[in-house]
Amino acid sequence: MDIEKIRKWMEITNEYRKSDFWSSVLNQRPPKDFFSFHVPKHDIYQNQTTVYILIELPGIQPDRLLINLISKSRVSIKTTALPPISNELAIKQERYYGEIVFEIDLPEPTEVHLLTFQYQDGLLYISYPRQIENIKVNF
Repeated sequence: MDIEKIRKWMEITNEYRKSDFWSSVLNQRPPKDFFSFHVPKHDIYQNQTTVYILIELPGIQPDRLLINLISKSRVSIKTTALPPISNELAIKQERYYGEIVFEIDLPEPTEVHLLTFQYQDGLLYISYPRQIENIKVNF
C-alpha cells in the first residue's frame, strides 16, 4: 500500500471539504495503523530432498492452529494470539494479539498428505519432500 497516494487523496478531498478532519486524524495516528494486519515472520529453506518453512508464532496454543493447503503451492494459516495478561492492565503493547490469518507461497508444489507439522518453542515447522523427477538421459 502506498501511503503517499493515500495522503495525496486526502489532501484532494480536503480541498473540497471545509474541514481538515483527515489531517487531524493522521497527526494522531500514522496511516499504516488503519490498514495494518499481522503477518508473522517466516523463513523458507530447502535442501536436495526437503522444503522447510519456519514461522514465528510465539504464545500460540497448537490446538488453535488451522493450516490448509489451498492450492498445491500455497498454504493458509489461521490462529488467534491471546494476551497472557488482560489488555486492561496494559501500559504498553508492541506484540500483536488477535486473529492471525495469512498465506505463504510454497517454493515448490506439494500434496496435503506430504506435509508434516511441528510446533515447538514458538516456532511452527512445516516440511515436505521435494518432488524432483530424475530424468534419465540415454547416450
